[in-house]
Amino acid sequence: MLFRSSDPALEQAFDEMAGLESQRLFAVALSILRDEGEAQDAVQETLVRAWRSQGSLFRADSPGRWLTRVCVNHCISRRRYLRSRGWPPLDLSEGAGSSRDPGSSAQAIDMDRAYRQLSLKQRAAVTLTYGHGYSIDECAALMSCRPGTVRTHVARGLATLRKELRDA
Repeated sequence: MLFRSSDPALEQAFDEMAGLESQRLFAVALSILRDEGEAQDAVQETLVRAWRSQGSLFRADSPGRWLTRVCVNHCISRRRYLRSRGWPPLDLSEGAGSSRDPGSSAQAIDMDRAYRQLSLKQRAAVTLTYGHGYSIDECAALMSCRPGTVRTHVARGLATLRKELRDA
């Protein structure tokens, strides 16, 4: 059991949902934060916030979407905080031949460099729409903005990725 409550049914429901959503939340967090440790922390923080806001979570039409929204917002805030403290972004070019990193090919390194050129909002929008299959409207709800803003972030993000990969 991840969390304890006076209601065993609530504990079980939360644990099942957390187990189902954790890997997906980790993928979202990793794509925004670009650091495994920070992504794990973001998932943990998302689950803690979900536990504290059980009423909102279980009343939501889609608890998975609610969790994703919390995770995306936390990741964007966390990344801003880390940047303000001078935290360097992950650089895959160091240790590119390591056996721990199966995606360490030159193409993966170029993609990582290009991806790091995106703003936080562009990274979130591109990741949610192309990486996780959310529609523009769903992405807008997750990012707490309008669909037109998401379209702009996606378009600018894709343009940046194309330019960076073409120049690489």
